[in-house]
Amino acid sequence: MLRLSGGRVESEVAMGRRIKRMVGVGVIGGVLVTATFAMAQGRDADGTRMQARQVAVGSTHSDRLSPPQDREDWYFVRVDEAVELKVGVRSRPASVALRLELQGATGDRLAVAATEQGSAQVAKRVNPGIYYMQVSGGDARYELSVR
Repeated sequence: MLRLSGGRVESEVAMGRRIKRMVGVGVIGGVLVTATFAMAQGRDADGTRMQARQVAVGSTHSDRLSPPQDREDWYFVRVDEAVELKVGVRSRPASVALRLELQGATGDRLAVAATEQGSAQVAKRVNPGIYYMQVSGGDARYELSVR
């Protein structure tokens, strides 16, 4: 827990709690400290392309989407030779619609699919390189498989 105090502001911040704006001023060891938090909240570790988690060809990964904070998850895979890359997603419950997108290293859209009866798959012949996958949709657990 962090406690900031000043002439105008006195607030407490606990990790994981949302704060719209907080400013505090204090003195620590004779040094004037000013702190501003625009937002302090729990972050989704894979919620943007820049935060994509690495997965391996031949693996399956389980995760969950929890809108509105966690609307999408990003992954990337490194391919060492030309192959047909197959990526699938299965939602739990199957009634929740999910969207699966495969992108090249520069963000070009290679394939898109939406779940029908709980599953979707994309397949694309790819050259060696890095490829990104985005899973987005409603509140559901899901399994992402990369083959």
